[in-house]
Amino acid sequence: MPLLAFLVTAAYAVVNAFGAWLVSRRKPWVARLFMLCAVILVVAAAAFVSAIPYTRVILVVGLVGASVASYLNAAVVIGKVVLRNHVVRALVAVVIYVIGELATRYPF
Repeated sequence: MPLLAFLVTAAYAVVNAFGAWLVSRRKPWVARLFMLCAVILVVAAAAFVSAIPYTRVILVVGLVGASVASYLNAAVVIGKVVLRNHVVRALVAVVIYVIGELATRYPF
């Protein structure tokens, strides 16, 4: 289970890094926010396969930050917020959190 948590968290970090690359020329501060969240998610992913404490807290900070960065990207850079997309992204974040929670409770 920790390997699955590592993989999904790392994949979500890659998505954020791609988002940073997409907006890096238009709004650098949004790109920095995306990259900060990607770095936090990479640390959370590493925490699942090592002995880093506070894994769930790090994961929550990364997931919430990624959702905020996505919303700011839609509102500031794109100029149009499609609520459905952000609800789907939040649901994906919840699924990743549940996988992470199971990985920390049942590390088999």
